Amino acid sequence: MPGPDKRKTLVFHIGDHKTGSTSIQLAFAQHRVVLQGHSLFYPAKLAMNALGGQFTAYGQAKTEQERRATAQPLEKLVQRIQQSDADFVLISAEDFEGVPVALFHEIVETFFAKVVDEIRIIGYVRPHAARIISSFAERTKIGIPTTLTNDLAGFAARRKSAKEFIYLPRFAAWRDHFADKFILRPMIRSQLHQGSVVDDFLHHAFGGIPFTVADSPSKTAQANESLCLEDLMRLKVMQGHLAVKPNIRLKVGWEFARLVSHMPPPPTRTKIQLHRSLARDIRASYMKDARSLDQAFFGGAPLMENELHDAVKTARTRPQSTAPSDYLCASELRSLELLSGMVKGLLEKEGVNWPAFLHRKRIRDVEQARISAPSQ
Repeated sequence: MPGPDKRKTLVFHIGDHKTGSTSIQLAFAQHRVVLQGHSLFYPAKLAMNALGGQFTAYGQAKTEQERRATAQPLEKLVQRIQQSDADFVLISAEDFEGVPVALFHEIVETFFAKVVDEIRIIGYVRPHAARIISSFAERTKIGIPTTLTNDLAGFAARRKSAKEFIYLPRFAAWRDHFADKFILRPMIRSQLHQGSVVDDFLHHAFGGIPFTVADSPSKTAQANESLCLEDLMRLKVMQGHLAVKPNIRLKVGWEFARLVSHMPPPPTRTKIQLHRSLARDIRASYMKDARSLDQAFFGGAPLMENELHDAVKTARTRPQSTAPSDYLCASELRSLELLSGMVKGLLEKEGVNWPAFLHRKRIRDVEQARISAPSQ
């Protein structure tokens, strides 16, 4: 337990998805971060995305018995935080993106505020066009059925109808509930401290305290780097054959990406790109939100606005195919279909917790990197 004069600060890193969260989490999970003159407690083996579901379950509890049951994992985490004598505690979970802000605030005040002296919230926002591209790739990777059957334009149209990437209302709610304890950073490389999301996070989340970050001893820091289009099409073939639960699809996608990260890059790596008419539609659809976000959070500098203009300037002329047959030869497609059938059969075996098994492989990589990291 900390002494009576020692302050404890709890930092929540809330994502968003596709804003470098994995790189940040790996830096802490691999014990590569040192805060000068300050101690740090990172309670996760990698990330704490289960908290997103736990927060939601607590908010959906209808009876006192359900409320007590859903409070138990939160209380266990609070106890770990209370028992730590570190100056800073970091909880990182990009799945907080989907938690209603009012519920998040209620849980923080009910459980966490009583065991720390200060709470900070930091999030990152990716420009609209880049977020649409990266989310399309990610949801293809993890086998979301509606994404597997759509091209990039169809995906963008569905997200537009859902207003998923209209940012201002959500981030304004964070500021309304947490005031100056909430920090929003633009996921734009030129705006990041030292051009790095990890360095930027450390600089802003911990109030400018000097820090060092050891180099990653392995390639796992790139584990969530977007797959090239060729590899994504290979995975799309496999995901299309897996009639399994969503959580297994997710872990299969992550395992595929993990294996790719340990391999030499392929001779051809095609990036997913917008075509010009789609980029123009995205610019028209999100310009109001971009300008509002710039005004509300970035001092009026046209950061998000300029990114929409740049997306049009750099767009390709014609739509990009997302059909596997346009990237993979017939013999490779046949091999993938055969192997996918074998994988599907394995995943159907009863009594095996496949999500946990596949997740442990990522944890093992983190632990091995931690062991081989240079001492600091």
